[in-house]
Amino acid sequence: MSPLMIFLVSFVILFLLGMPIAGAMITSSFLYALNAGIGLSVMGTRMFTGLNNFALIAIPLFILTAEVMNRTSVSDRIFGFCRDMVGYIPGGMGHVNITTSIIFAGMSGSAVADAGGIGNLAYQAMVDEGFDEEFSACTTIASSTVGPIIPPSIPAVVYAMVANVSVGKLLFGGIVPGFLMGAVMMLYVFVWSIRHNGPRLEWQGWRYYLTHLLHSFISCILPLLTPVILLGGIYLGVVTTTEAAAVAVLYALILGVIIYRTMGIKDLAESLQSVFIASGSVLLIIPASKCFSFVLTAENLQERLFAVFSSFAGDSKFLVALCVTILFLILGCLSDPNVNIMVFVPMVLPLLNNAGFDPVHAGICIIIIAMIGNITPPVGVVLMTTCSLQKLSIERVSRALIPWILVLMAEVVILWACEPLVTFLPNLLMASPVAG
Repeated sequence: MSPLMIFLVSFVILFLLGMPIAGAMITSSFLYALNAGIGLSVMGTRMFTGLNNFALIAIPLFILTAEVMNRTSVSDRIFGFCRDMVGYIPGGMGHVNITTSIIFAGMSGSAVADAGGIGNLAYQAMVDEGFDEEFSACTTIASSTVGPIIPPSIPAVVYAMVANVSVGKLLFGGIVPGFLMGAVMMLYVFVWSIRHNGPRLEWQGWRYYLTHLLHSFISCILPLLTPVILLGGIYLGVVTTTEAAAVAVLYALILGVIIYRTMGIKDLAESLQSVFIASGSVLLIIPASKCFSFVLTAENLQERLFAVFSSFAGDSKFLVALCVTILFLILGCLSDPNVNIMVFVPMVLPLLNNAGFDPVHAGICIIIIAMIGNITPPVGVVLMTTCSLQKLSIERVSRALIPWILVLMAEVVILWACEPLVTFLPNLLMASPVAG
């Protein structure tokens, strides 16, 4: 059996046996090296260089910010503000669920943190208001995809490292698409609610509305400043992306420990423990992907994939976007989004460049597609997390999730077709004298 066949067969077998995907990638890559006569020190060096990147420090810092926010009263304050702001629109708590995800996205950078944190609160509120469990779960799952789009964003850091583009531009590039995702999902909830007579809060007049909205806004104004501080520091050139992530952590700790006084030593220890587990799984994927990519390059699989796509799509923007979309949707059903970005973005970047796509534009589109894959079975982590927390049937929720996936895919089509929706803001801000 050739080294390539040993590599592919061992990876598939280990994956099907339930080994963590990073472990399967590393083991199969080392088996390839042994059978191909490549020194294992080469693979070890690849793993080390994969982690030898200062920008990666931002990943555990983003996760820690979300953990601290989840363990303080911040989630309740944000939820109360969103409830007073959009709870009266037809669809009520569905809109509250989506808007809380949009706001919390500016503090977490992780879809799983959203679904397992503030999403849990929003789901229960929807069920209590009279929404059925499947629709409530689907709203929570779909809205969590906004988390890695609106900055901060863990996949954006990974993509920037792989594609060698500015992390700052990617973060700013996700702002408009993230809000557009929220608007599209809220439109779907509105239409669904009109057709199904969905519950909403009883309207009690403008005076009552404005009074309660102002009160709830004041109560959560400090947490709302988190993304402003993070992005403002990057825009002004005061801090790098990684340093901005550290500032966000410090700010979250000040809110939880000093101002709100809802976080103690035990909570901080539990937050750090969660960060070690969550960031460990993400950061292990990076050296594993480096080994995996080395094998793909050694066997010219990247060039073969490029040749196949080029023969079909050529330099047609439509066909290239279609190929990339289908590829990352299929991959999303099988593995972690960060793995897909690490391994397959280098394969499709030449194709995207030949077709004339801006790398920041393509990056945001790929990240959104990867996030849609993150909510699809059989390996959708967000889907599994939500169904596990709420003790729901994965099969029933998956069927109910189909319209949401179609809604999100409609936005992907819009973004592929309209590049300025992604590139206008980063080009405007990052090209300014202030941003350097």
